[in-house]
Amino acid sequence: MRNRGRIVICLAGIFLIPFLIVQGHFQDSPFGRSSVWGFVFDPERRPVSEVQVELLNDVNSVVQRTKTNGSGRFYFRGISQGRFVIRVLSFSTNYEEQTQEVEIYGIGANGRALADNVQKDIYLRLRKSSSLSVASGTVFVQEVPEEAKTQFQKAVSDLDGDRMEAGIAGLENALKVFPTYYLALEKLGLVYTQQQKYDKARDAFDKAVAVNTRSFNGWYGLSYANYSLKQSEAAVEAARKAVSLNSNSKDALLFLGLSLRQAKKYEEAEKQLKLADKLTKGESPDVHWNLALLYAHNLKRYKDAADELERYLQTSPGTPQAESIKKLIKQYRENPPSQ
Repeated sequence: MRNRGRIVICLAGIFLIPFLIVQGHFQDSPFGRSSVWGFVFDPERRPVSEVQVELLNDVNSVVQRTKTNGSGRFYFRGISQGRFVIRVLSFSTNYEEQTQEVEIYGIGANGRALADNVQKDIYLRLRKSSSLSVASGTVFVQEVPEEAKTQFQKAVSDLDGDRMEAGIAGLENALKVFPTYYLALEKLGLVYTQQQKYDKARDAFDKAVAVNTRSFNGWYGLSYANYSLKQSEAAVEAARKAVSLNSNSKDALLFLGLSLRQAKKYEEAEKQLKLADKLTKGESPDVHWNLALLYAHNLKRYKDAADELERYLQTSPGTPQAESIKKLIKQYRENPPSQ
């Protein structure tokens, strides 16, 4: 009989999928001003949301402070040159506080400062007194054969080393040994999503939620795959499941709103996007951008669209499209398209 090990999975982590269908705001920084961004992961390489991240200067003073979003992402804008420290605060969690140094020294050919855009991902460690790889949330325990675990761990190592083909083969081998291996199904779905192979991603996530019906990550990933395949109703259904499991996830609410808009359920889409706006306290450029699209293209409420575009500019300073957006705002206010 095979030896089996315990795999502990947390449903409170947020699935790491880039929003390819929303207006990104990792734009080039203004001349001479740089940015630092990245993702915070737990020991199982799952993103950690809603943890506080600080940027400290070389005299240990806090320069900026933020929180990771639903994808575990943090972002600091308008940074001068020099040496800084990123500090992840882990109050009320099972993780240790962690720091990482970063240097900004972009110099052009003429000796002038150049803007830089630096990514630093941070992997948290469990406190020594903690036995679970989770901070909070529902725990899913699965008995996994050692052979499958070995294949999975090697696959993750290959993926981290950008050996994509070997990593995918390793995940598939783990699933041949143990077809209902939840972590392998979730990871495979993510990889296929990153490769934009949405049909394969949908199959992996579909199997993942069959294994673990309370998997926020699985339902969120399934919604994204269906949305990308223009399977609107299926995307909405999966997004609703994700929101029911974590109603405080602003990213899940945002994506539910996007899926409802794709399904042409515009009034309900507005409701969900407004809920996401409330959760983000009006500070999410993605929410404002997609509300503007909804108002302008679907609900024909051009004043509201102009208001949301103004909020987008306020929450996304330095965007290269600023002048074009300002012209559009003026048009929506003074000479909106014919009804």
